[in-house]
Amino acid sequence: MRAATIQEFATKIVKVLKTDRWALLVVSGEMGEGKSCFTDQITIEAAKQLNTEFTRERNMIYKRAELKKAIDGDTKNNNAGQFPEHSVIHCDELISMFFKRNWFDADQIDGIELLNKCRDRHLLVAGNIPEFWDLDSAIYAAITFWVHIDARGKAWLFQKSKNPFTKDKWHRKENEKIVQKRGHPYLCKNFITEIHFPDWTPKEKVKYYEVRNRKRQDTEGQRSRSEKYGDIKLQRDELIRFVLTLRDQENNQVVNQKAVAQLTGLDPTMISYIKNNKR
Repeated sequence: MRAATIQEFATKIVKVLKTDRWALLVVSGEMGEGKSCFTDQITIEAAKQLNTEFTRERNMIYKRAELKKAIDGDTKNNNAGQFPEHSVIHCDELISMFFKRNWFDADQIDGIELLNKCRDRHLLVAGNIPEFWDLDSAIYAAITFWVHIDARGKAWLFQKSKNPFTKDKWHRKENEKIVQKRGHPYLCKNFITEIHFPDWTPKEKVKYYEVRNRKRQDTEGQRSRSEKYGDIKLQRDELIRFVLTLRDQENNQVVNQKAVAQLTGLDPTMISYIKNNKR
């Protein structure tokens, strides 16, 4: 099997964007194996092939609010801050934006909903997470490509199944057995190819970490605020689920989600998440 290059993978992504779609790329792997190195290179190369502006200072994003602004702009100010069509966004730490333990967070739910509605922007959104399965479960349907860094300089590329009857588009259980038995994913249903990529030059590494170390500080408060009010939100959600089991005395029907949404002031989508206890 001939390994692909960063340039070839970027060309594949560009083809997706040129066919009236967008692309969400998730890169996983152990700490220190090269996730950031890979994502840095693929976003820069994709932006180059798309002939769109890309700087680490502008396009590396660490907060959900910044991601929403880049995709949708400031809706109260003539969409100010919205990135142009065919832009590339590097979300260095997806765990700070879409961690499964923060499934109840309203901002996170809104962010996932936005990701599922931004096809017309034709954007590439790429981000890193140590463990692929630590993402909010609602985001898996939106993922276009998954790259796992097996070792420094070597990545495995996967694409979700297009079978409309498959509930698990990534065939997790089946593929887990294959990799456990053979030690590689080359026979997995979702496997596309292996990608080899070079390490940073010392100069590029310094440039990257200079921006990363300064901008990532914003993520600390983002995660702690969700955890600070986690117990209160869990209690609220338990109460909402209880209310949804009650019956209206006038017509003897179970209270519907729309009525609860109007009563609480929450988005109906969020009520649905709470009802189904999605994480």
